[in-house]
Amino acid sequence: MLYHPDKHRDPELKSQAERLFNLVHQAYEVLSDPQTRAIYDIYGKRGLEMEGWEVVERRRTPAEIREEFERLQREREERRLQQRTNPKGTISVGVDATDLFDRYDEEYEDVSGSGFPQIEINKMHISQSIEAPLTATDTAILSGSLSTQNGNGGGSINFLLPSAVFYATVGPLVVYFAMHRLIIKPYLRAQKEKELEKQRESAATDILQKKQEAEAAVRLMQESVRRIIEAEESRMGLIIVNAWYGKFVNDKSKKNEKAKVIDVTVPLQCLVKDSKLILTEASKAGLPGFYDPCVGEEKNLKVLYQFRGVLHQVMVLDSEALRIPKQSHRIDTDG
Repeated sequence: MLYHPDKHRDPELKSQAERLFNLVHQAYEVLSDPQTRAIYDIYGKRGLEMEGWEVVERRRTPAEIREEFERLQREREERRLQQRTNPKGTISVGVDATDLFDRYDEEYEDVSGSGFPQIEINKMHISQSIEAPLTATDTAILSGSLSTQNGNGGGSINFLLPSAVFYATVGPLVVYFAMHRLIIKPYLRAQKEKELEKQRESAATDILQKKQEAEAAVRLMQESVRRIIEAEESRMGLIIVNAWYGKFVNDKSKKNEKAKVIDVTVPLQCLVKDSKLILTEASKAGLPGFYDPCVGEEKNLKVLYQFRGVLHQVMVLDSEALRIPKQSHRIDTDG
């Protein structure tokens, strides 16, 4: 109701309301569907973005959805690993089928057990290769091969084992896993750090968008908040005096760090109903009129409020539930 375009006559506010109303509509579509709601409740938006849900059977329990999500995630990681390592392998087999084509059937009619022609495998070649990325431009290639013909065989990797098959199959894998631990894992870790840095850079654009949406939401809330405050004042109810959300710096050892907080007085007052404010265990950044002012850092919500004419104050962690008013929040003014 707050964001419905028909409730706003000002063209600018109407445009902002339409954009926010569409976001609310998208959220409603997710939360009104039992399948997508269950996925969102467990994994949030990242769960909805996972490919493969469209082929998953509906009406699953949360435990089954969690198991399915983990399976899809494993498959995605395996695809990513395959793309990085690019494993290749070939197998060629030589078959001697001379007896099938070069024979006179009448010569074998009286010979016991000669009804079927003899087909023999007389040679085989197996090769396998795996790529191990070292840098963005350099790649190490690990390969092995096995050739056998008429009982004699040889492999390109030599281990003190009798089986030539091991040289071409298991051997390269053993060496690969060693390289995976010593070379590939550190490389992937460095790549992950680079990706995180890129995410932070791209998040700057997302933060700006969220900030603009939050500011638009606050403007749209003004009239509703005015009516809520009038109603609360008439009954000596709950008035949000000031509220801040973000990173607070209270430790003297961190005096060089800057606080990163935003004013959320209006959004919190808009959530007050019948002199109560109830926030569940979830990040406050998703609340209407809020946004994350310090992505990846610890955040708190600090609220100074008035109830029955008396000041109260409380600070909670970002994902901590909050219920006000409470007597324990009362500010002692006797001293």
